[in-house]
Amino acid sequence: MIILGIFAFFVALTGGASRFDAMQIIPLRTLSALVIASSLFFLTKEKLEAERALFLMFGSFALLVALQLVPLPPWLWQRLPERLEVSQLDAALGLEEIWRPLTLAPMRTWNVLGSLVVPGAALVLAIALRASSMMLLRIIAGLGVLNALLGLLQIASGRSSAFYIYEITNRGSPVGFLASENHASIFAACSMLVVTLLGLRARNAPYNSWETLVYPVAFFFILFVSLVGGSRAGFLAAIGAVLVSMIMLFLSPRHRKGRSAEDAARRWLDDRPRIVLALPVVIVLLTAVSFLALDRAPAFRDILASDSLADLRWSLWPVIVAILENHWLLGTGFGSFEQVYHIYEPSALLMPQYINQAHNDWAQFVIEGGVWAGLLLIVLLVWMVKVIGAMALRRTHRVDAIFWMSLFAIIAAASVIDYPLRTPLFQLVTVWFLLALSRHTRDIKTT
Repeated sequence: MIILGIFAFFVALTGGASRFDAMQIIPLRTLSALVIASSLFFLTKEKLEAERALFLMFGSFALLVALQLVPLPPWLWQRLPERLEVSQLDAALGLEEIWRPLTLAPMRTWNVLGSLVVPGAALVLAIALRASSMMLLRIIAGLGVLNALLGLLQIASGRSSAFYIYEITNRGSPVGFLASENHASIFAACSMLVVTLLGLRARNAPYNSWETLVYPVAFFFILFVSLVGGSRAGFLAAIGAVLVSMIMLFLSPRHRKGRSAEDAARRWLDDRPRIVLALPVVIVLLTAVSFLALDRAPAFRDILASDSLADLRWSLWPVIVAILENHWLLGTGFGSFEQVYHIYEPSALLMPQYINQAHNDWAQFVIEGGVWAGLLLIVLLVWMVKVIGAMALRRTHRVDAIFWMSLFAIIAAASVIDYPLRTPLFQLVTVWFLLALSRHTRDIKTT
């Protein structure tokens, strides 16, 4: 667990930005490559076979990115969509015989291929060390608390705080390890759900544990910091995480065996589940009302206000549809959206700011990867539905099923309006979520 924790902390410190030119990616990818090389010595056929589905899906994605970089013969490349202007320039310069790759932005696609070393290291290291589902979730919960702590230091020391890791960031907001307040808020919501699940498992353990005290404090600390943020999507995600946590708490089974006679208060609460549910609800409501009364929740204040970024997202949609119509089959190349957008950018959207992402990662994934990326995404979704669905059919594990469904729903919903999975930190966390889900399901089958 120590090795996994150190690696996760290093990724948090250097992998909070989605930009390809962030200087932190140099040490991040170097260390990740070393981690993969070291982990190979501890991998066995048995370990790989146990996580075959995840390895095949990750390997297929890496292969798809690599194939976009394979040079194609001129007669084939020139027949692909949106290649006419380049072909005419080649003809004018006498370069008709140059072989070019499928991607329209080779350097960006090479960057995406190189970026896979981080989630690859996270997957290989966790499998090589036989990390359990609980171990991975505990590390992620720890990252959530540290992220909130760093965010609190950032807002306490002002916009010019030295605690901000990235030059291009949302200063004045508790972004923590990340560069975007939206990504930080979504990460906080996911962390709250993880903390809730861990707290319920500690609460239902046959003997008391220090965890039963730590997790409630961690939950409200993360919630407290997230309420200060200015992300409206993150605010809604936090409220959703609170509601789901309340449902998980209400449906969680209560084990009384192994408790001492001195634990009368706990047994009294176990016999009154409505009180157990009401107490945290009251605390959350009082916290939220206090923030609103003191005007310390800018995200809530801005929910009814106009949002220029939201208007821009709607304005981008016709452009996104046009790109999809021309490139849905083979894609434009992973990482190429910014360059391809310039081909389709209408004069009405010319502005001092620039568009580097589609702000809809579902659509952008298909734009850049084509129908094959879409099929790979469907395979992943089918696998998740199958695994979580089988868990939901077991009455004793319905709380776990609610947790996993809600967790991935938050990430999926956030990807409709943003791109959190393009940050290395989110990639590591999501890979560990999938691995934890796989191992949790296997543990259920063996019991």
